[in-house]
Amino acid sequence: MAEETEKKEEKKPETKAVSEKKEELSPLQKLLKKSDVLMMLYPKDEDGYFSENIQAKDEIIIYKLLHDKKETKESLIIFLDTGGGNVYSAVKIMDTLRTKYKDITIAVAQEAKSSGTMMCCGADKLIMSSISELGPLDKPMMHPDKETARISALDIVKSIDDMLDAAKDREKTLAQEINTEFGIPIQKSLALASDSISKLISPMLVREDVKIYNQAKRLLTIAQKYGTEFLNGHMLKYIDKEKLRGKIADMVVRRLVWLYPDHGFAIRRDELREWFFMIDDSEKVEYWDELWKEFEQNIGTSGKKIIKFLNS
Repeated sequence: MAEETEKKEEKKPETKAVSEKKEELSPLQKLLKKSDVLMMLYPKDEDGYFSENIQAKDEIIIYKLLHDKKETKESLIIFLDTGGGNVYSAVKIMDTLRTKYKDITIAVAQEAKSSGTMMCCGADKLIMSSISELGPLDKPMMHPDKETARISALDIVKSIDDMLDAAKDREKTLAQEINTEFGIPIQKSLALASDSISKLISPMLVREDVKIYNQAKRLLTIAQKYGTEFLNGHMLKYIDKEKLRGKIADMVVRRLVWLYPDHGFAIRRDELREWFFMIDDSEKVEYWDELWKEFEQNIGTSGKKIIKFLNS
């Protein structure tokens, strides 16, 4: 009888080991136990350019996904790859997600440019790899001369501002020349120079150009407003002092809007850290490889945008 009892006790550890082996979860499966994961992946063409981007109908897709979801967890990971799109839609998507999630992390697959960068400003933290990049917030607009093309609002504003700055510099130089060469008092020289330069640049600033300039300036102001609001409320919330946080948010967004020479400029993780962005390196994130596999499987074969929650 004692021998039978011993045999039964010997079998128990083996059963437990088998049970533990069956229940072993992958890093992504473990993540899905405590966080929801939303895939937002936009397709590229054969040349690597995005063929589809964030648009108004994506707001409806996100809204419906949340409405149909039976329960949500406290935190959300967005796995994002986009060249940008409609900035208003990007803002509303983040606002919608905030109605359900207290903590939002954006994992940047490869690109989160333009409106994608705006979404990142509204996250609490980012995950980036060595090939992940954000971009400037200089909002694109329709090209004034080409109906199907788009141009950076910053390019339009800078081109006209540069011309006006050059005109002011020339006005001062011309006034000095008039004063020196003809002995005319400096105030009158300035008036003559101003009149001369105005006649020179007026034909260049036709009414339509001024209209486009004002439109571009408004778009940049909108990007600056939303970006500052997002950073101040989320990404920079770890900065306790409210006034300091507000000043840093304003400084960072001004750089994102006005600093870069090209809309396609790649802003990488080390530079973003210098600007107070909270970033985890993908190399240190256990579930990154599984997310990347999802990215390759979904976007590599479908050629269509993917907006969906991963199942736990």
